[in-house]
Amino acid sequence: MKRLAATLALTLAAALAPLHAATLETRSYTVEITPLCGEAVTDCEQFAYAGTHNRTGSRINMTGKPGMRSCPPGCDPTGYQFYDRNVSYFVGRDGWLIMHDGRKTVLRELGTWRN
Repeated sequence: MKRLAATLALTLAAALAPLHAATLETRSYTVEITPLCGEAVTDCEQFAYAGTHNRTGSRINMTGKPGMRSCPPGCDPTGYQFYDRNVSYFVGRDGWLIMHDGRKTVLRELGTWRN
């Protein structure tokens, strides 16, 4: 049953994926998420992450896929998951940018989406 729920949630995340680039702005970062599928594809499974640190201007580019996170009841668990070595990046459809280095949370910021 849990597996079915997870599969359904990932399918929903893919269905809700942006059809064009979308930008999340947080206090520290500006992140552009771009689908890497053609416009005729409705269930894109690959996305580009282009993140810029707002203060230093340093950039990171990665590719990832739709993902889910654990969160309390009432939140939206869907978003996009990216990895760079030990660091995982989750960009939530609800505006959360969360970075983990191994098991340690190194950033958790709520931002605003703009298209």
